[in-house]
Amino acid sequence: MFTEHEQLVMSLQKRSNRLCKLGYSDETLIVGCAIKFIDSDVTLRNLLVVSKLFNDTLSNEVYKQSLLRTDQHRIASKRKTLWLKILKIDP
Repeated sequence: MFTEHEQLVMSLQKRSNRLCKLGYSDETLIVGCAIKFIDSDVTLRNLLVVSKLFNDTLSNEVYKQSLLRTDQHRIASKRKTLWLKILKIDP
């Protein structure tokens, strides 16, 4: 299907994209990869207050995860606020 060289190139591209998206420090990369397994809004919010680096780098991923993993009773109240933050629009 793919040659070994093509697999290596795709793997490196995937890693490069992940690094660009989640930051170049080991801490942000590890936490960024683990965000999709966190389902608690409190834990996601706590990730944003760890440091300015975490907030700047991981905020979009945290907002997206908060939209995906929320319960049906709270989604109506959170949806507008989170989309405004994801799209970086001031209300």
